[in-house]
Amino acid sequence: MSISQRQHIRFSLDLPAVRYSKFGEKQEILLHQISVGGCLLEWDDNLLTGEVFRLEIQLPNKNWLPLSCKVLYKFEDNGIGAKFIDISKFEQELLSRIISHNLSQAGLPATIDPFSQPPKYADEERKKEPSITDTRKQKDELLERIMSSEV
Repeated sequence: MSISQRQHIRFSLDLPAVRYSKFGEKQEILLHQISVGGCLLEWDDNLLTGEVFRLEIQLPNKNWLPLSCKVLYKFEDNGIGAKFIDISKFEQELLSRIISHNLSQAGLPATIDPFSQPPKYADEERKKEPSITDTRKQKDELLERIMSSEV
C-alpha cells in the first residue's frame, strides 16, 4: 500500500503481540508499525497474502485486545502488512489507547490523533501547483508576444 492510500496515521512502535496460527498455535511476535487500521508485523514464511489470522495486543491495563487481521502484502524477509478486519469503533479506541500509552512510554508526544488522516507528501501538493519551469515558460511566451508585436 502506498503512503498516499493510507487512511490512518501509522506509528513506528515495536509492540509485543501474540499471533495465532490457523491451527491455534500461539506465537509471540513483534509489531513494527501500527495504526487503528492495521499493522506491520515481523516476517513469517507461514503467512500468505490474503490469509486471515488472529492477533492479540496487550492493553495498558495488562488485558489483551483480540483482533482479526488479513495479510495484505509481504515484504520478502522484512515484514508483513496486515489490515484489521471487522474492527469496531470501540476496538479502534482501545488501539488508540495502546498507541498513546506506548508513545508516552517511549518519551514521545502522545497528542497525535490516531484517527486523523496521514499528511500527504509534498510531491503530491506540487503536482497541483504549476511548476517553476511552467510559470517561467508562460512569462517568456508572453514577453515574446509583446516584443514581436508591432505597435
